[in-house]
Order: sequence, then structure tokens, then C-alpha cells
Amino acid sequence: MDLQQLQNFLVIAQEENITHAAEYLHISQPALSRQIQALEKEFGKPLLIREAKKVSLTKDGVLLRKRAAEITNLVTKTNDEMRADHHELDGDILLGVSETDAIQVIGRAASRLISQYPKVTLKLRNGNNESILSRVNSGVVDLGLYFGQVDQTVFNSFALPRLNRFGALLPKQNPLATKGVITPDDLVPESLILYQGALDDGSLAEWFQRDIADLKITGTFDMYLSAKKMVESGLGIALVFDDLVDYQDSDLVCRPIAPEIAIPVSLIWKKYQIFSETVQALLTLVKQSMGVD
Repeated sequence: MDLQQLQNFLVIAQEENITHAAEYLHISQPALSRQIQALEKEFGKPLLIREAKKVSLTKDGVLLRKRAAEITNLVTKTNDEMRADHHELDGDILLGVSETDAIQVIGRAASRLISQYPKVTLKLRNGNNESILSRVNSGVVDLGLYFGQVDQTVFNSFALPRLNRFGALLPKQNPLATKGVITPDDLVPESLILYQGALDDGSLAEWFQRDIADLKITGTFDMYLSAKKMVESGLGIALVFDDLVDYQDSDLVCRPIAPEIAIPVSLIWKKYQIFSETVQALLTLVKQSMGVD
């Protein structure tokens, strides 16, 4: 296995056709087929399901596609860091982030850094909460914003001065919209749209004090803009981070819930991570703004 084989495998996965992939790569179809066969021989398992006019990935092929993407991204990132001019900070800072208002803390520090070093760029790599851990752990991103408790044996971290607080997003015409605070008992009879991460970690089951199977869940989401659209479509009431959804010019309202659900947000990076000078400069600015040593 070498880098070129992995890159070519990713093209095949994208094109779903070896002939089309070979044309894109400007190599012969037999040569590309031999590369994939060599990979399959090396791993001892098929990676592609070959049909008449297309190919699809086996379960192992899906795993290899994920790892190959991580590896090629990491190689690109390493090349950029090694070619950087160390006399003046430049290059990309890769931040893994799900939707959170805490990004403003990082954004302000990045703005200060870029005002002094204009060749620096902050690049976001969006994903759900668990994918952020994976990307930070694999080195695909430098830093990540993570919700909840951090495994201190794997990651370094410090909490940011923002909490993600849930609220109930619902249409103004819903009778619950007149309440100052919405409780679990209010929501149990309703159609609900819930954050998948909070379902997976059990925090919503704990808040409702009921088995999730007893709730009428009509939708789940990872991205909060999608939750808003589902509420607007009449699918149900969504529990969302109340400072992320812009509902001011809509027929929706976001009401506080009680008991409160407030989730800490931490900036994380892998233990023993060796940063580029640019990433280290940003991390130093964030720590200074927080009063963190």
C-alpha cells in the first residue's frame, strides 16, 4: 500500500466506475485495476463489488475509503506545514467544529492573529460531535471544539466560557409557546425532533426521566439549521441549542426548558501533539484570552 494507491482508490470510490476513474487519472484501466487487485491481495479481502457498469464498496472498502481520506488529508497538511516560511507565520489552522456559539472565542483570537500575519487562514472542518474526536485523534485537524466530558487520557483540553443550552423550538401558534418555561411533562405528548448526539449519550433520556422508546420522536438531527427546517415543515418541536437558531424573523419561538440542560464546550487537542508555529500561536492567544496557563 502506498499513497498513490490510496488516492486512486478514492477516485474509484467517487466515480463508482474504474474506466471513468482511469480516464480522470490519465492512466490505463488495466493498470488501475491491477492496483486495486494488489490492495485486495494485501488486505486479503475484497474492496469492491464489481458489476457490469459500476462498482460499489464492500464494508471493508467503506472503511478503507474513510482511512484513505484521513491519510491523504494528513499528508497534505504535513506538506503544507513543512513548506511554511518560519520567518513569518502563515498556513492553515484546521479546526474541527460542530455547531456552537463558542466558535466566536476562537474566531476572535484568529482575527487578532491574522491581523498581524495575513497569510494565516482558519479553516473549519464541520462534523458531528463524535467525528470531531476522531479527526483530532487522527491528526486530520489541529484542534477541535467538543461538547461534554473530555477523555483526559487521550486529549488535552480546557473549557470555553460558553455553555450550550437547550431550548424548545416550536411554532408560535403551538399552545406551549405561551409558557415561560417548558418541562419534560409538557413535551412527552408532543411530536419531537431531537439531537442525535444527546440521544446517543443518554442525556435526553435522563432529562425526560423516561425510556426514549416512550417518546414520540418524529425526527433527529445533527445540524441545527436542519432542525429549524423540520419544525417549519410541521414535523414537531425541536430541542436545540437556543443561541444557534435564528428564528427572530420567522413564525417560531424558542422557549427555555426546565430543568436546564447546559453542556460545556471544550477546546481539545491530542496529547503530545506537536503543533506548527501558526497553530501554537493561535492556541496561545486563546489561552491568554481565557486566562489559562
